[in-house]
Amino acid sequence: MSSTTVVETVERLAATDVASVDRAGLESTVSDIGTVRSWLDAIEVGCSRRSRELAAEGRSGAPESTLTDRGRRSGRDAAAAADREAVCSEMSGFEDALAAGEVSAGHVDAVARATKRLDEDVAAEFAEHEDELIAAAATERVEAFERRARDLATRLAAKRARSDADELDRQRARSSVKRWTDKSTGMKHTHLELDPLRDSALWGALDRQIAAARQDDANKAKPWPQLQVETIVDTVITGAGIRAGDEDVDTTGSEGAEPHSRSEPVSVDPSFRVPEATLLIDLGTLTDGLHEQSICELEDGTPIPVDTVRRLPCECEVLPIVLNGHGEALDAGRSTRTATRPQRRALRAMHRTCAHPDCTVTFSACRIHHVRWWWRNLGPTNLDNLIPLCEPHNHLVHEGRWTLTMTPDRIATWTRPDGTIAHHGTTIDRAPHGVGSHPPEPDTVQSPTTEPPADDDQATAQHRTDHPRRRSRQPDPNAGIDDTNGP
Repeated sequence: MSSTTVVETVERLAATDVASVDRAGLESTVSDIGTVRSWLDAIEVGCSRRSRELAAEGRSGAPESTLTDRGRRSGRDAAAAADREAVCSEMSGFEDALAAGEVSAGHVDAVARATKRLDEDVAAEFAEHEDELIAAAATERVEAFERRARDLATRLAAKRARSDADELDRQRARSSVKRWTDKSTGMKHTHLELDPLRDSALWGALDRQIAAARQDDANKAKPWPQLQVETIVDTVITGAGIRAGDEDVDTTGSEGAEPHSRSEPVSVDPSFRVPEATLLIDLGTLTDGLHEQSICELEDGTPIPVDTVRRLPCECEVLPIVLNGHGEALDAGRSTRTATRPQRRALRAMHRTCAHPDCTVTFSACRIHHVRWWWRNLGPTNLDNLIPLCEPHNHLVHEGRWTLTMTPDRIATWTRPDGTIAHHGTTIDRAPHGVGSHPPEPDTVQSPTTEPPADDDQATAQHRTDHPRRRSRQPDPNAGIDDTNGP
């Protein structure tokens, strides 16, 4: 970007009265901010590089120190800038694209995270894909691009590994539990480090317990963090199915104690269900191995080695769901008021998060919404009429007078109350471009019928419930249930 362009953009920003602009003006202003920010980030990359060169000559401190002392950046931001510089030094095209405002620092950071633990030869092969990565970064949101970069790194590493399950074995060997006391507060800390598969099973079980506890009237006014802690502690204390009174179970936790071996099985609560983890894999990957558009991951997007599918563990119930060439799961439901467990599994296979294009709330924190409303439009509880929405975006459709329509191939249109279209595109965020070895030809999309929702006092009252803010491990209070009180 030329200095003249930068000056013109900054002058335009300085002359903008943000408080009075319309939507188009606001979008233009935000675009200008992004352009200038990318240009500044590119200059910071150069500063970090020069600081590293001076430090090697003994004439300056480390780049992180310079950025924190003089740039008023946090230690974390300074470390990220140093990683950004390493990527740009290896793939200079990213630095040029950053300076031109074509990509953001978030895109470069995504490459840094994807390549951080790669061996040198794998990292060099990754860099050979520089041009296609830059082209993708210029058109994709950071979250989608990060998945692309991560998947590429996973695929390249798997090609060179003795077994693509080696990493899972290493993760399991590194799993640990630590416990300590904060001397200033007296609070106890427990840190549990797990491989992705067992972590998914653990939190799948805990999420169900927390969702059930939230439905208890006695917990309606209880703060969300307190409810989480109490439910987790209660679940662990009751042994997740091990009854109190099993005196032969060693709970001393004494240092150096040998693992306890039981000759008789523990007493299991009849209501206890084996923890469930959902693993998504496309048919091509399952039969032929990794390819450019492979999907092999847990429901939250955590990649899993393909070999894991062939040796599923016994400590949890792993449900492999196979996706077709368009990234769609088979319809697993029937016409009932609420989505069935098979339908929820099928939806989870297609959606990592809320179906709104800008939302990152996880699937487990979403309600299952009828696109054609159940009570007003007699919408069926079929898979092609169901979509996951978080509480705020559920509110947009119910009380916010936004219109959401969706075609059978899951192309959704979000329409603002003023009738303008905010977004039109696929709702499938796990494999938006399909999972076939060759991308499928785009289907012809018919214009959806607009059905603006009417006001409904009962629905409004039922959906004005308190909910936690968006956090990766803090699901909606109604997590795991269908929107039985909504459309």
